[in-house]
Amino acid sequence: MISGLQFWEDHAARTPPEQMAMDEALLQLASRPVVRFYRWAAPAVTFGYAQKYSEVFARAGGSPLVRRWTGGGTVFHGKDLTMALFVPAAHELCLLQIGEIYRLVHQSLLGVVNDLLPGSRLAGCEDCRPGLACFESPALNDILHEGKKICGGALRRGKYGFLYQGSLHGPFRPSLVAGALSPILDPFEPTGQFVQLAHTLAEDKYGRQAWNQMR
Repeated sequence: MISGLQFWEDHAARTPPEQMAMDEALLQLASRPVVRFYRWAAPAVTFGYAQKYSEVFARAGGSPLVRRWTGGGTVFHGKDLTMALFVPAAHELCLLQIGEIYRLVHQSLLGVVNDLLPGSRLAGCEDCRPGLACFESPALNDILHEGKKICGGALRRGKYGFLYQGSLHGPFRPSLVAGALSPILDPFEPTGQFVQLAHTLAEDKYGRQAWNQMR
């Protein structure tokens, strides 16, 4: 689906602000499509750009909170496999509507998901229901297994391209998931400039109340 995709399985133990900063650094600096996979050193909560902090805080149970650059609902992280997919503005995928990009990403992942969890499918309109918590509230084209949401994400487009941030619940190997997005994967190696930008974003944006409590 995505030609020239770079693959990064990030094993570093990072704080929630650092995880979000790494994803945004891809958005600002990557010149090719990149998919990054990571896990969480401890339970944490991420929430959509437009959500109200007070509503998320009331449900977080004391876990650290960080607002995402992307939209969507509240995600309780812990044992999930999290992925960030960046595609630059010049790529043909960016010509599509956001909803169609979302469908294509999840349609690509569905084959790998079905290999491990047979019977999984994309959510239809009849499956959708509103709510603050992402995995309690399926949206169109999320991935469901036995009626339960196991893969969902948020996607936002900007001047650099689009960033998808999603979570998968199940025994998924990052290399297999990435292979569902592209038959040929090149390794991604963060540069010193990338690491420095991510550090700055974590300190000056995602780790500050001004960002996380902006609404």
